[in-house]
Amino acid sequence: MAKESYDELIFQLGDLAREHLAEAKNPPRAMETVFAQEDQVLALREEMEAVEEEMNQEDASWQDFLDAQEAEKDEQKAIVAKWRGAVLGVEGRSRDMKKRLSSMKAAFRYQRDSLKRAEVSHKEMELREGHDVKKINLSRENLKKSRLHIMREQRSIEELEYDFKQVLTPRSGQQGAQGILAHARILEMEDEFEEREHAHKERMKEIDAVIAAKEEDVKAAEAELDACLFELGEECYAERIPHPQLNPVYLRLDKAK
Repeated sequence: MAKESYDELIFQLGDLAREHLAEAKNPPRAMETVFAQEDQVLALREEMEAVEEEMNQEDASWQDFLDAQEAEKDEQKAIVAKWRGAVLGVEGRSRDMKKRLSSMKAAFRYQRDSLKRAEVSHKEMELREGHDVKKINLSRENLKKSRLHIMREQRSIEELEYDFKQVLTPRSGQQGAQGILAHARILEMEDEFEEREHAHKERMKEIDAVIAAKEEDVKAAEAELDACLFELGEECYAERIPHPQLNPVYLRLDKAK
């Protein structure tokens, strides 16, 4: 039979001491550290559960959005089908504008995200390299240029959106106006989908990163709890604190040394 490991037995002793000596009149000194670390582990697990719940809520919100879009799109498509002739007249004029607008908006979202990352990096640089004034000023100037570029892009998008909406706005009393408005709403919903999908993916990335960090925190806290239990076991063995559940382990430890 293989000789028992001293470290494994010490850890087992600490675990038994936590179970049977926690309510003792004079518990081991290391017990307080174990309690404190257990509280830390529980607090971190609760934090991780809260973030996981946030992820579930984001998923549920995204699904609700998809369901609502599907239901409304079916209604609008039925109206478009009823007034198909009137809709055909604006489809040709609006198709290229819609493609261009979608492309501009996708590029704008990318630039906006890049600016956010650059702003975070700049703040970190200010903390990390506050002594390098030249480098910080250059970074600040680049941020300023990026913001101005984004503002110009946003104005270009707004101008094209205005022209696009003019094409999709029926004249007063125009035959088939209902179909044109329904068609316009479907195109608007496509934009809403792209924007919401982008926001959803970005949010899920953020939550994933937080969960990964929390998991590492929990692992580290659990490892520290194991170390505290080991310390508790060592104290119990050193003082041979009497207890029916602990006494047999002392004897096994004597042989394992």
